[in-house]
Amino acid sequence: MLTLKRILFISSFLLLQRFPFLAQSDAAKDEAVSKLIRDLSALWDANKEETFNSLLDNKSKKPTNLKTVFPTIIKNERVNLLVKRNLIQRKLYKKDVGLNFTASYQRNTSTPFLDPEDVVIFKQKAQAGFDWDILRGGFFDNRLKAKTISKELDWIKNSNYAQKSTRPFLISSQQVVTNFNKRKLTILQKRLDLNAKQMELIERLWALKHISKDNYLKAIQNKTDINGQFELYKSFSDKAEQLKLNAKDTIELPLLDLDFDKLISKVNYSVTVGDSSLPAYLIENARRESNFIREIGLKAYARYSYYDVYSQNIPNRSFMSYGINLSVPLVFNQKEKRELYLINKQIDNIQQPQVEPGVEYLLLNYYYDYRYKLKKYYNLIEKRNVFAELIRTESVKQEFYDLEFNPNTALLILDDYWSNAIELLDLHQDMYKTLLSIKEKVPGSEIPDFTFPVTIKENIKDSTFIPPPTKAIYIWSKSLTSAPTFSVITDYIALNDFNQIVVSYKYDKAYLQILRAFIDKNYTSKISLMIGNNKLINGGMPVYLDSLAKAVPLTFVKSLHLDIEPHTLDDFKSNQAAYFAKYVQLLSDADAFCKKQGLQLEVSIPLSYPDDVLDKIFSVCNKVYLMAYENVDVDFIARKCEEEMKRGKSKIVLALRSKDFETRAQMEDHFKKIGVKNTAYHDYESLLDLDKKAVNVNEPQK
Repeated sequence: MLTLKRILFISSFLLLQRFPFLAQSDAAKDEAVSKLIRDLSALWDANKEETFNSLLDNKSKKPTNLKTVFPTIIKNERVNLLVKRNLIQRKLYKKDVGLNFTASYQRNTSTPFLDPEDVVIFKQKAQAGFDWDILRGGFFDNRLKAKTISKELDWIKNSNYAQKSTRPFLISSQQVVTNFNKRKLTILQKRLDLNAKQMELIERLWALKHISKDNYLKAIQNKTDINGQFELYKSFSDKAEQLKLNAKDTIELPLLDLDFDKLISKVNYSVTVGDSSLPAYLIENARRESNFIREIGLKAYARYSYYDVYSQNIPNRSFMSYGINLSVPLVFNQKEKRELYLINKQIDNIQQPQVEPGVEYLLLNYYYDYRYKLKKYYNLIEKRNVFAELIRTESVKQEFYDLEFNPNTALLILDDYWSNAIELLDLHQDMYKTLLSIKEKVPGSEIPDFTFPVTIKENIKDSTFIPPPTKAIYIWSKSLTSAPTFSVITDYIALNDFNQIVVSYKYDKAYLQILRAFIDKNYTSKISLMIGNNKLINGGMPVYLDSLAKAVPLTFVKSLHLDIEPHTLDDFKSNQAAYFAKYVQLLSDADAFCKKQGLQLEVSIPLSYPDDVLDKIFSVCNKVYLMAYENVDVDFIARKCEEEMKRGKSKIVLALRSKDFETRAQMEDHFKKIGVKNTAYHDYESLLDLDKKAVNVNEPQK
């Protein structure tokens, strides 16, 4: 009797004998697919080493050299005009020696007129001569003015007087944006080229029905995203080039942190001048301007006089006369003039206007905004480390001819890695714009005055920055299967900034399909696979873990999380020692598995395990979740956590249960009061219920 498999084989054989072109067609298709996969692998090989780390500028320990930039063209034009005016004024004073030609004519009416000075009766008279102002307003005064102007030339060129009434343009801001855009365009051009080549191959694989719809749509989405970003940044760069706002490679833009105390110390409500210790030549000018000789008037004159005498019996008269006029003020004011001159120069060089009252509160908001962005930057670095590890894993798979290696998936991960670099540059740029806004509110300050560099090294273990605290959420299998779509859960995770996802594992084919899709969607967060099967306390852990490794690709999984609770078993009280011995063995089996798979090990435990078990837990586990359920009294929890705190405070994650609180605000307040930085929320569904409850309470009454 023929089996069904044999019947199908014979049928296929006869079909191929009758229609041999079918076999040839399949062979050609396989060859075409193989070639496309080889081309994708070659594309991966050609690009996998590119990191763009050199463009991120987050490893420099130098402070920024970004300073106030004045508009060069306008500043130079103003300086040039001031210098030109100075030279012309000096030339005018040097030419003016105080000598003036004078002339006068006088004709009398028929009535005789006796000049009281000349005692001459005349019909008309004419005078011509010269007046020479020697001191005030004359020869010596003009020489002093010329010297004063000559000494002010350096003052004009070097002081803020040259910039008076010209507000600094936001050239600094434009230079920052242009500089970062130049880097982003470098990455986007590479992404554009890679995506174009990848899409060409994927389109053909899609036509041959040899690529999943998700991967095909992901590549199309990447293409749209890349083109949109490239157009945005390229158009800005083109416009900046038209305005001649080219990026300066000499600008240092390291990653910075804020020192709020130093920032506040720069706030000054008084008007201060640019330089309280004025240069010597200005002091000399002040003495020259207040010289007492300039207040004394001394005029010499020479005149030729001609008289047409009224009487014919007396001949007309003409003669030369010379004289000096002296004028001396009764009160000299050299001191006041000297002070006035110096004050005027100080006013011309004022550097900073009055700071508006209450600016401290605005600066505090800027400080919060900046440091929040810095925290997001650290989160993106964590995500970047995930991508780097995934790329390394794909390279290892390829090297050892692992059947799981898929060059198209590897290329998509690589593009995510490059996209992450652009996100970091965007955020870094935004942080500098905040720094420039701060600087504008504190005139006279520069960014290096209130910042210091922070560095991020390649090796996360050696990094000088502190990774963000753990903020975890438990997600049960029921939540994944009952949700309309797990993207809702993904959005909730992103909305609440959860950076660790503890998700249930169970061996069920339908559930495993959902779980794998969920992990693929959220692999940039830390994924912990949670095992909650209490039966494993009695043995079988190694076999169970081997089946888990085959059921779920562990590439995107960060850690294994044990939620096995022997204390909940019915006979635990009478067999505590035996159960804890089994639990310790279970930990050893899990530890061996995690080391083999390159995973971290985590556990959830109550606040009541004995010292010897705690010693084992803290020796093999990377994170220890303390389940502080039911009794949520702050003092009680703090007291019960003392032993765990002694063994490793940095490893502890405090888990609170949502159903133990009336509102989420109460839950958040408890986390703050207890003071443990790493937190976990039990669980997604009950936390969502608290959020819904808060919304309902706040709805207006109908």
